[in-house]
Amino acid sequence: MKTVRALLIFCFIVVLSASAIAQFMDVNVEISNERMPEKERNDLKTLEQILPPYFENYDWIDNKYGIQIPFSIRFFPQSVNTSGFERVFTSQVFISNKPGDQRFLEKTFKFVYNTNDPVVHTDMPHSLTSTLDFYAFMLIAGELDTYEPLGGNNAYEKARDIAMRAQMSERPHGFKRRLKELDEILQIRDYRLFKYHYWSIVDMIDQDETKQISEVIDKALKCLDDVFAQNTRERYTHIFLDVHARELAKMLRDFGNEKQRKMLIDLDPDNEKIYKAIFKD
Repeated sequence: MKTVRALLIFCFIVVLSASAIAQFMDVNVEISNERMPEKERNDLKTLEQILPPYFENYDWIDNKYGIQIPFSIRFFPQSVNTSGFERVFTSQVFISNKPGDQRFLEKTFKFVYNTNDPVVHTDMPHSLTSTLDFYAFMLIAGELDTYEPLGGNNAYEKARDIAMRAQMSERPHGFKRRLKELDEILQIRDYRLFKYHYWSIVDMIDQDETKQISEVIDKALKCLDDVFAQNTRERYTHIFLDVHARELAKMLRDFGNEKQRKMLIDLDPDNEKIYKAIFKD
């Protein structure tokens, strides 16, 4: 699917070389502002409306694969404090791409937002836009990992640069934790490679090039085995498996062997019922 999509987009680029392809599309922003005073409710409604174009109308990377990521951000503001000319909101925030295999949750996201201040892209650290930019690059990096092995490295480093600069600013709150989460993902190399192998199989099926699928299944399962040898409850891998369990089971049903199917169940017993049900079809 990803290779086919990239090839189609490449054709469009050849025909319409001047056209830019947005890295984000169908960005859905929801701000639950029931707990806020009336003025803040109105101002947060404005923020809700201006954030989708912030992501969609900006060139984040040299988009050689033509990626287009639909995702959602949900804010749950808990409080607001005014100090001088600044209003500081404290909110929970949940960020997820459309499939749900990339998810980020913050329970105490503190950001400054005044309606007179434009929400724009800048290299200067800012509690709101630096955080938005950090997660934009995290989503892009996770997506690029599915196109080539560890393909998201450069985007992850862009996220790191944003977080490092913000951590030295006047409002460093949250960026130490964000850097920790970034480092956790980078350390789980086999999780990232597993995602690449999974989507390679999807591409091979879409292009009816199935001879090598069993070999790629072995590589994917080896990555899973290596991840869970270090931590059987590794969170990011389990999120990916939970989202794609049915599709993965169909791959092994149609193109795998009994040994591979048994290995998958042993590695991911949380989804055993799904796997067994599909293997019986």
